[in-house]
Amino acid sequence: MLEKDVSKKISKALVEACQKYFKENIPDTACPDGIDVSLKLTRDHKHGDLTSNIAMRLARAAKRSPQDIGAGVVELFKKTIKADGLDSYIGNVELKGGFINLWLSDGFFLNLIEGIQEQAGEFGKNSNGEGKKVNIEYVSANPTGPLTIAHGRQAAIGDALSRILRFNGYDVTDEYYLNDYGRQIRMLGVSVQIRYRNLFGNADPMPEDGYMGEYIVDIAKEIRDAEGDSFLEENDETDKFFIKYAVDHMMGLIREDLKDFGVEFDVWTSQAGIEDRNEVQRVLADLEKEGYIYDEEGAKWFSSTKLGDDKDRVVIKSDGSFTYLAPDIAYHRDKYKRGFDWLIDLLGPDHHGYIRRMKAAVQALGHDASSLDILIVQLVTLLRGEETVSMSTRRGEFVSLRELLDELGKDVTRFFFLSRRLDSHLDFDIDLAKKESSDNPVFYIQYAHARICSIKRFSVEKWGDLVLDTTNLKLMDAKGEKLLMRKLAEFPYAVAAAAESLEPNRIIVYLNELARMFHSFYTECRVISDDDEPRSKARLYLVESARRVLANGLGLLNIDFPEKM
Repeated sequence: MLEKDVSKKISKALVEACQKYFKENIPDTACPDGIDVSLKLTRDHKHGDLTSNIAMRLARAAKRSPQDIGAGVVELFKKTIKADGLDSYIGNVELKGGFINLWLSDGFFLNLIEGIQEQAGEFGKNSNGEGKKVNIEYVSANPTGPLTIAHGRQAAIGDALSRILRFNGYDVTDEYYLNDYGRQIRMLGVSVQIRYRNLFGNADPMPEDGYMGEYIVDIAKEIRDAEGDSFLEENDETDKFFIKYAVDHMMGLIREDLKDFGVEFDVWTSQAGIEDRNEVQRVLADLEKEGYIYDEEGAKWFSSTKLGDDKDRVVIKSDGSFTYLAPDIAYHRDKYKRGFDWLIDLLGPDHHGYIRRMKAAVQALGHDASSLDILIVQLVTLLRGEETVSMSTRRGEFVSLRELLDELGKDVTRFFFLSRRLDSHLDFDIDLAKKESSDNPVFYIQYAHARICSIKRFSVEKWGDLVLDTTNLKLMDAKGEKLLMRKLAEFPYAVAAAAESLEPNRIIVYLNELARMFHSFYTECRVISDDDEPRSKARLYLVESARRVLANGLGLLNIDFPEKM
């Protein structure tokens, strides 16, 4: 019986105990339907391995104290697990302060590490998502400049979140919304055109809101070298040429940077394509029919206050142009039309006010507000000594994702971007990121994996082959062995919690703890010993299980797990 099956059966047995308690002790009161026993990992082993507050949550329905309910449920639970043959996996059950605490047995943990070997790359995976179709949109940087480190953080979080949700049984599509329409795109074309003309001696000044970066000059030089002076004349056709060339050039760089960062999108959606299909006009007309659009002061307004927003929003200005909200509503309707059940947008910190209006728009389109999650990814401060660098694409004073990748590589960059909650500001310490020591958390975790691979290579030299069998597993009784097994048991819970909270950094927190536990175990317990081959082979099985979990966790973050360091 594998670990995840045991956990499910324990939860089921606790639900049955609750139902029996109501039936036997409060026959006039029905046990609430859909009980969630909420088995959680304990922070301190003295409170068990798993705990549930179900007794406290049933107290109101039962009109009894949590202590009374808990005592009765515990007794019935013990009978249930014995009848189901689960008592061999539970060492003790205790009621304390309204919490039902469970200690898992040695048999459970031995079963666990066998299950890790059996499931291999699937260990920790679950079907909680039940195939629900999810669209995650992230990065979606305007193609007006190279990707900044702020975009890089979104890319790392979005990609990791996508992988975690898939591991939890969701059907996920990664999407990039290409903002290739509107004033900022026209200004990009104008900026390149001016720099192109400057190369031929024309003194045209750059507009105040033009793009000033050196990359604009590079694009202009590329056009000059390929086309000569063919586009010096200013007209509609040359304007269109510079816009298209600049967008295509920037998107080529963006795609290349993302690929080298390990991020690939399933779908690239063009705003210009949505505009060209008149989707924006259609969705606004439909909303107007439903009574959500009205005229005032020569503009058209979306009455979002009807649906929880703090004020109504303009969708068509008095000059007839769309606000940003109008095409965004059309774009989200397009996602729903493609069959997605759940939309997740990752946006920058300047989009807090966007949440209420888009939640309102989703409801106006006939969908539940909960079907859209907008996650705000906070900015990154890159530390180089005491200096911080501005990231304005217009002034050209920014650090690009490419520069960081060239300096640190994919793994270190991704790890540091993922190391904190996405809604927390991130100070990226580049000096720490370069260290190859235990002070550097990514090095610390990867080194744990590499150290186990070294142990495996040594065992092959000693015994001629990698020996992994269950014959001697019961010999493991040292404290370090027990703690390491307990930490391995937590991985499926960390995976589920990361998906439920939409916080990939939970995987990093877990991997840090696992690496620390392994290094501590390694100090206490000699794995390969000439004096005790049976115990050595048992420990080899254990550390290979730890290596597998480290690899699975790093894989969810798209970070490599080297065999040598």
